[in-house]
Amino acid sequence: MGYRKETIVKLNQDIREFFPYLTEIQPEDHTIHAGVSRLVMLDRYAQKDRELRTLGVGDIVLTVIKEDPKYPARGVGVVKAIDWEKESVTIEIEEEFRGTLEDEQESITGIIRRPFAEIDKPMEIYYEQIARRVGTALAEPETDVAQREKYAGLFTEQLKKLNVIPAGRVLFGAGSGTQVTYFNCFVMPFVEDSRGGIAEHRKEVMEIMSRGGGVGTNGSTLRPKHAPAKGVGGRSSGAVSWLNDIANLTNLVEQGGSRRGAQMIMLADWHPDIIEFIISKMQNPRVLKWLSENNKDEQVRELAQRKLKFIPLSRLERQMLETLIENKNTPADVLDYAQQTLLEGGRLEGRQSGIFKRREHFRDADRRIHGGGRTGRHL
Repeated sequence: MGYRKETIVKLNQDIREFFPYLTEIQPEDHTIHAGVSRLVMLDRYAQKDRELRTLGVGDIVLTVIKEDPKYPARGVGVVKAIDWEKESVTIEIEEEFRGTLEDEQESITGIIRRPFAEIDKPMEIYYEQIARRVGTALAEPETDVAQREKYAGLFTEQLKKLNVIPAGRVLFGAGSGTQVTYFNCFVMPFVEDSRGGIAEHRKEVMEIMSRGGGVGTNGSTLRPKHAPAKGVGGRSSGAVSWLNDIANLTNLVEQGGSRRGAQMIMLADWHPDIIEFIISKMQNPRVLKWLSENNKDEQVRELAQRKLKFIPLSRLERQMLETLIENKNTPADVLDYAQQTLLEGGRLEGRQSGIFKRREHFRDADRRIHGGGRTGRHL
């Protein structure tokens, strides 16, 4: 696969005019990658014309091809027409991404329409462009011009050969002219157990994530559920509720392209809310259902039951199952599944978050849930 000559000529012209800190495409550039690797390079590491100042027919663009609240699917295509009045673009999606399109006609033709707000134009479509930008930026600390050029060339050459592959934040941020972090991950200090402390921690997490960093938070210093909040004469909602609030920032802060932030939320196994914490992270409805029916601990059963959510069958789902049951050619295992699902009237799912009512202090929380074995220091 390659790019049309006209696309390369226009892109170089756009770089010269609007993005002089980026490097133009050179005749020897050839690395465009394929499949997911290419999509990740264009979406997460390539610099983009966010304001679409250079947008034109024939440009390579990224766009949402399947909506999802948390993980929208992205694809690559070519601009076929632009409606400046309605601020929308007609795009021909590349064939390898068409299978994700939900509209049947769109998936056949690859032709879709998208508003400006849902498209990005990458200014770097070859990996060598990224390597030159990053290599030049890494050599900037050199005060002597000759030394700076020397090391920029050495860094760039090693990057082009993939002898050195920097972390994603370096590939995206170096030489970009933006105030993003070069560090992928940050371990935060313990959260101060107060409203002000939690608010300050939340602010710092949001700031780090907005600049491209991932965050690790240990909530073991937060008071347990129902503990007194003397200053206001109330009681605490517990560590899990506050940690859930911090975790939800992951879905709110975009880090370039479709990339969302990454977080690791921890709670020590001695914390009184540890059982609630463990079950709040469970998503497998079968495990939750088994715990709610078979675990010997009353608190575990109650928390698991509260985590479960029943989703009734829709009219269309019922019709599909009934059709399978009536069809004489339906395989036996599929028939059994259809009959059982229709009998149950729906399915169980794990709730994404939950605030539970009870709290006790146990060091053997993991054993109470799983029936044996050692507990980990953090979960």
